[in-house]
Amino acid sequence: MSIALPASFSFKLPAPRVFVIGLAGGADSGKEAFCRVLIEQLQKSQVIDSSRVLLLHMHDFYRELSDEDRVRVASGLYNFDHPDAFDWELLETTVEELKEGNASKLPKFDFATKRRSYQAWSKDIESPSVVLMEGIFVLYSQKIRESLNMKLFVDVDDDARLVNRVSRKVGEKNPDSMDHILTEYVRFVKPAFDDFISPSKKWADIIIPRGIENVAAIELITAHAADLLGRQPQAKSTRPSSSSRANTVPGSPSTVLQEMMSGISTTPSSPSSSACASPGPGSRSVPSKSALTHVEIVSSRSSADTSPAPRSGKDLLGGTTDSLYKPVPE
Repeated sequence: MSIALPASFSFKLPAPRVFVIGLAGGADSGKEAFCRVLIEQLQKSQVIDSSRVLLLHMHDFYRELSDEDRVRVASGLYNFDHPDAFDWELLETTVEELKEGNASKLPKFDFATKRRSYQAWSKDIESPSVVLMEGIFVLYSQKIRESLNMKLFVDVDDDARLVNRVSRKVGEKNPDSMDHILTEYVRFVKPAFDDFISPSKKWADIIIPRGIENVAAIELITAHAADLLGRQPQAKSTRPSSSSRANTVPGSPSTVLQEMMSGISTTPSSPSSSACASPGPGSRSVPSKSALTHVEIVSSRSSADTSPAPRSGKDLLGGTTDSLYKPVPE
């Protein structure tokens, strides 16, 4: 028996939901490296398809610079570590389009020319099912936080981040002087972390001490993401075994995780050296495993979000204290 439908009947299946993971943390805390290792582990555990994941960098959303701004950049007085340096409207619009599957182009900021361009979305690439967005202010804006399905914060010691910054800056093609690097850090980077970035940590679902070194955190997040996506991860550990490393042919390609983790000790630290907090009321349940000694789980925040809405203010980028942006309320 068949049922005839009227010719005017039309039914469209809803577009697949895009799962957005936000990763915040201080400058030079290894956010991008952590994202790439996490993506690899999610793919290896078959939680996500390699063709359906997108890594989005918040630094590509710096706002267009005026002539006056360029003068300040040339003199080292422009603050790229302040919320006013970002085009929040473009970021919010892009994330919304990605979640709806309607993104047609993505911005790309060239740090050499300090100009922003756009990359057209290739028709050969499927719309992503998972988006990882990393950046220092990912958890600062209430509207951006509301679009995230999982909120992470990489918590790396200030001294370690400064060492990473100096190493990166002096290794560039046209390296800055040590005096310029330290002046920039003291004038812009450290105050931004204290006033805006560190306070936004309270909105994170998972806080990751030591960043990329925390192999147990990657395992826990992978399992938690699989739970939220309704998928069962394969039983694969992120820790590369000594036998697999020994059998690797010299010169053969290795995974990102093996390259970055092969020299890192995974011995659990003592309770005093690794923060751990029990989930509060209303928090999601997570897999119970020893990884909890490496990852701090904090309770989910209510929708009554009171952080200030992003606003523009040209004079704020020079490092003055009279800012439209105030530190995230406690």
